[in-house]
Amino acid sequence: MTSALTPRRAIEIYCEAFARRDAGAMEPLFAENAVFDLPLHDARLHGRAQIMRETRTAIRGLKNIEVVLDHVTEQGSTAFAEGYFCAENVGIPPHVDGRPSRLDFKFVAVAVVENGKVARWTEYFDTKPLKPLERTRIYPITRRSPYWQGTEEAGVSEFMIYNHVYFPLVYHHSPAEEYAALTERVTLWDVGCERQTEIAGPDAVAFASHLTTRDLAKLKPGDCRYTIACDPDGQIICDPVLLHPRKDLVWLSHGDADLTLWARGIALDGRFKVEVREPDVAPLQIQGPHAAEVLRPLTEAPLDRIGFYKCVTTRVAGIEAVVSRTGWSGGPGYEVFPLSSRGAMDLWNALREAGRPYEMMVVGPIVDRAVEKGVTDTAYHSNSGMNPYEAGHGRLVDLDKGEFVGRAALARIAAEGPKRKTVGLFIEGELPRLEWYWPLEDEHGRPGEVRWAVHSWALDRSIGIALVDASLEVGDSVRVHHPLGSPRATVTTLPFV
Repeated sequence: MTSALTPRRAIEIYCEAFARRDAGAMEPLFAENAVFDLPLHDARLHGRAQIMRETRTAIRGLKNIEVVLDHVTEQGSTAFAEGYFCAENVGIPPHVDGRPSRLDFKFVAVAVVENGKVARWTEYFDTKPLKPLERTRIYPITRRSPYWQGTEEAGVSEFMIYNHVYFPLVYHHSPAEEYAALTERVTLWDVGCERQTEIAGPDAVAFASHLTTRDLAKLKPGDCRYTIACDPDGQIICDPVLLHPRKDLVWLSHGDADLTLWARGIALDGRFKVEVREPDVAPLQIQGPHAAEVLRPLTEAPLDRIGFYKCVTTRVAGIEAVVSRTGWSGGPGYEVFPLSSRGAMDLWNALREAGRPYEMMVVGPIVDRAVEKGVTDTAYHSNSGMNPYEAGHGRLVDLDKGEFVGRAALARIAAEGPKRKTVGLFIEGELPRLEWYWPLEDEHGRPGEVRWAVHSWALDRSIGIALVDASLEVGDSVRVHHPLGSPRATVTTLPFV
């Protein structure tokens, strides 16, 4: 760009390039220290680098973009424009009736040009198409997370009930924005619904070994394990993360399952000297490349000494907590388990403040990234009768460790071979929201079901994780039946990236 750039032409070039999804053509328009204002969203971007980073994220989440300029006027170094913006969202499932998810609004843009570059861009547009008018209603019969106030302030709009607790899932961000925050910056998750089955007493480790499939003979205080809890038929109840914060204490940090009631029932036979309860512990996750930078100044223990799947009892923002290097992002991150919910919002606010320099975003679970990484959880296993071998977790079953719940059934399954298996799918076309599992079959009628399906931002295509007949092989073609059609899909390996 040269000094001949006029404000009118700057607006025209920007709008034309946005419609083409051409961030490269927009970048030279802006001065290095330009400011991009969105007053109706209380947002301001400083500098060309930040402007272009957010622009690329926005473009990534849109397709079939049309920008129509109705009127442009120029007064000296400033141009004013009115127009319409129309696009389809990427990564947001269509409406229940099949209509695509769209982002359509009228806008007013103001561009100020100095020395041949855009020094300030201000844009006003209607927020109603972008954000729900109100969040999902809740009822006092179900528990709230102790971080409830923080999630409300962060703009939560949708919940699910998880472990009898409201779990904040959806905020006022696009999926593209959340994915970028997780993979490029840092995110904060309220996972207070992730409950702990606490096993305390001299037989704590032995009882945890009896409940789960891993061999815990070498477990030491400070260790964590990803493990499986099965019923006597070998079917998965849940896949908890086991934490061993200190001698004679084990936590099974579990997904949506009544694991504490299950464990209490088994403990009643009196063979193990343990007490089983659900403690007042509501964790948070800090996930993303800058997770350590956010947590380090708040944590008394040296964060760099916490290895992968290790934990330590320390203080975070003055609050006693267990910190583990675990999480559900398939990438770098930590979980913080305060030993009491008292002071929960003090911890939340301290993390928000520490995350401000890194533009930390409050998000729900980012399933898109989990599927890309092949990371499943209790939600994947539920309502399936699935055993660990079918789920791809055979490596987590130690049949030689001695007796444990489900061992006889799992030994039989291992000897006979599982009848089903978990695979990845490359699915053709756009996907609706998966509100229940989608059936599939191949040309020979071998059945299966898609249990997770998302838009992959890394691959820019639809992908899924499915439970299929064990005879299906990588490269086989199947037909998936979802509410909007029956596209073809190809069996592949996990993870995707």
